[in-house]
Amino acid sequence: MKRFLTITAALAIFAAAFCWLSQSRAQAQSTSRQTTPASGSSSTAQSTAASAQDVERYNQLMRAQEDKAKRVETLLVRQEQLMDKQEAAFTRFQKILDTWDQQQKQYQQYLDSLKK
Repeated sequence: MKRFLTITAALAIFAAAFCWLSQSRAQAQSTSRQTTPASGSSSTAQSTAASAQDVERYNQLMRAQEDKAKRVETLLVRQEQLMDKQEAAFTRFQKILDTWDQQQKQYQQYLDSLKK
C-alpha cells in the first residue's frame, strides 16, 4: 500500500511539474508574438513575402539534405571498400597463422621423434 501511495505521489508531482512548465511556455509564446492589425493588401503582401521566404528556406534545406545524403553514400561506399580490404587482410592473416601453426606441429613432431 505504501508503494502505491509513493508511486501515486510521484506521478502527481510529475503531472504538476509538466502542467506548470507547459503553461509558462505557452504564456511566453503568446507574449512574444506581436499581433498588429494590418490592412488587407499589406497583409497579403507580407504573407506572400513570408511564403516566398519559406519556400526559399525549404529549398535550401532540401539541397542541404541532398548534399548530406550524397556524402553519406560516398562514406558508405568507402566503408564497404575498407571492410573488403580488412576482410581480405584477415583471410590472409588467418592463412599465415594456419601455416605457422601447421609448421609448429610438424616441428614438434620432429622434436618428439628425436631420441633423447
